[in-house]
Amino acid sequence: MLVADFGAQSVYVIDPDGVPYNGSAVHVGGVAGFLNSGPARVTATSAQTVFVGLSGEGSSYGACSNCLGQMNLLASPPTFAPAPQPEVTSLTGAPLLQADAAGDIAYLAYDTSPGGPFASWSSSSPNVFSLSSASDTATDLTTSADGSLFAVRANNTTELRASTLTLTSLPASPELESLPNRVAVPGVTLHPTGALLYEPFFDGPAPAAPPAAGIHGGIDIRDAHNGQLRMRLYLPEPFAMLNTDIDGLHGGFLTTDENGQRLFAITTSGLTVVQLANVPLGIGSLSPTAGSAAGGVVVTLHGSGFVNGMKVSLGGKSATVTWKDMNTLTFATPATSPGLQQILLTNPDGENVALGAAFFAQ
Repeated sequence: MLVADFGAQSVYVIDPDGVPYNGSAVHVGGVAGFLNSGPARVTATSAQTVFVGLSGEGSSYGACSNCLGQMNLLASPPTFAPAPQPEVTSLTGAPLLQADAAGDIAYLAYDTSPGGPFASWSSSSPNVFSLSSASDTATDLTTSADGSLFAVRANNTTELRASTLTLTSLPASPELESLPNRVAVPGVTLHPTGALLYEPFFDGPAPAAPPAAGIHGGIDIRDAHNGQLRMRLYLPEPFAMLNTDIDGLHGGFLTTDENGQRLFAITTSGLTVVQLANVPLGIGSLSPTAGSAAGGVVVTLHGSGFVNGMKVSLGGKSATVTWKDMNTLTFATPATSPGLQQILLTNPDGENVALGAAFFAQ
């Protein structure tokens, strides 16, 4: 486990399985020229390194050119140095960081003005970054468990981007506009398969200090492809952000378990855990995404809310389904006409979800 301590300018490396807990503190320091600075975000990689995003505050310097560093966990004790990739000189500002579950892919985004690039790191090429030409002012960042998709809050909306850093969807939902004074809270989270977006919010402007009468915290669960609101739930108390000035760089207030069923929220009195009776049905990814129009292609589908007995149709034709778990199933494609085909999932209770142009029959 890794913990960034901005005040102590240190990162703690902790073995939570140790009895008693054991670990070490690595002093990473701050950023020259800033009144207050230190590590704000950390994310581990499968290469036994840790990206560290530093934040510098209280300066007129503007963008920070030395706010990305790396720890080497193979050294004893662990060491810290500026990130060695040659492209790092073009990355200015305090970076948001997030890696996939295996630590094979890490994404970086920057809250800079007028906007900074996105970047990705891969364990297959550990000495370089891939950079996008995007110019977004990112304020929040999350990724799917397999790293094939990531989401950012940028320009007051949520963007979905592929591992190539290209924009794949800009989910829009009129239901979100139906809640007056809705205020986004840091901690946007993707379902592990990338099927759903979990977005924490306040239902009114958050006051600078308590009491917060009439202000509630909630979570919108949306289809990650089209933005449709699938579920809105309210928490028994507001997010802890009510009493702080924490932003998306310095913290997030929501995460989920490996099935997107248990939601963990940091609220005013501590940790609030919400157990969903049913996860909304959603489509994440298909593999392969193309095959013979004659049918018989075995496709693995990852998504959310799958139940035994659900039905799958491709291009309006029923498919033979094998249910694996609530996030995974396989199906054999039916014979279809050539071209792009829509996939439709239907649970036994009638809940359904569709994704157009999901499979190319050839």
